Amino acid sequence: MSRRIPGVSGPHADATLVTGGAPVAAAEVAVVLVHGRGGTAEGLIRLADEFYRSGATLLAPGAVRSTWFPAPHEAPLSANEPSLTSAVDCVDSAVGVARDAGVPPERVVLVGISQGGAVVAEFLRRRPRRFGGAFVVSAALPGEDLDSREVEGSGGEGSGGGGVGPGSDGGGPLAETPVALDSTEDDPYVPAGRVRATARVFERAGAAVECRIDPGDGHGLSDATMERIGDRIAGLLADG
Repeated sequence: MSRRIPGVSGPHADATLVTGGAPVAAAEVAVVLVHGRGGTAEGLIRLADEFYRSGATLLAPGAVRSTWFPAPHEAPLSANEPSLTSAVDCVDSAVGVARDAGVPPERVVLVGISQGGAVVAEFLRRRPRRFGGAFVVSAALPGEDLDSREVEGSGGEGSGGGGVGPGSDGGGPLAETPVALDSTEDDPYVPAGRVRATARVFERAGAAVECRIDPGDGHGLSDATMERIGDRIAGLLADG
């Protein structure tokens, strides 16, 4: 099922939200899935069968023309505006859909692949709080000079979050959110150094970061990453 994403302006104002799994009103956990450049929300919902767990709802925003932002992820942030802000708002709106149905952010797992992973990373940077988990796959924070960037509210680039509010559990703006960054050493699109720099940004903001950079040049969801996503969803369901 798909519907227009509420409350989004800019280039992705006409983006749609595709849903799957348990009905959101009956779900115990929500998984927000953000596809990569050239992908689709429908395709990622189908792929989620590999790690789906009963009782979770799947919420997948779809980028207009399958592209979240136009320039490479390592370009200056200004080169990808206003598209990047509009993309972040799509993720924020999906989290809000879950929250309005009774699934709080602490029980929301964010999964972003490739360009979608960059969007999820930037969402965490701009809208920090405690989430149920986040997987940034074959991706890094967008922009230049990542070592100088900070999560909002951690004292570097500003303060406060966005629509879902700041973290309230202590331990920095990300409040010990489990954040997994999965990539490969020779990923043809995302240098491993950028992934490690992104991990440091989130560590400084109080996230519980696991950075896994495997040998090889694979790009996208691996079997190991899908298993870890499934385990995270299952852990949240068990805690419910």
